Amino acid sequence: TSTTSLTGVMMGLAASITPLRKGRVLITITGDIETSGNGNGGALQIRTGTGAAPANGVAATGTAQGSIVNYRNPANNIIRVPFSTSAVVSGLTLGTAVWIDLGLAAVIGGTAAVRNVSISAVEL
Repeated sequence: TSTTSLTGVMMGLAASITPLRKGRVLITITGDIETSGNGNGGALQIRTGTGAAPANGVAATGTAQGSIVNYRNPANNIIRVPFSTSAVVSGLTLGTAVWIDLGLAAVIGGTAAVRNVSISAVEL
């Protein structure tokens, strides 16, 4: 679902990987980001954690990984553009499942949403 939160919420994607050899994982998330309103935008970032995966719309939780991807809408209508973000996450505990999600925030105002999301995770 979309968000108007300027501080960010979780998308509730609930992907996971369990590292078994080195505790180091490459995560790539791709999809489309959609924002509304001239000058408004969205910011997203990979987040990881252990235990129960967060639900859609809850406050940002877990550990932020990689860079923040920012997009600003140059038009007065809803625009959807592709995004890709990756992170290498190290120091994970072998045999412990790690959830993978996106944190998403609206920037300036309006709404932000992600669509057509694909997650790839591989232990390095």
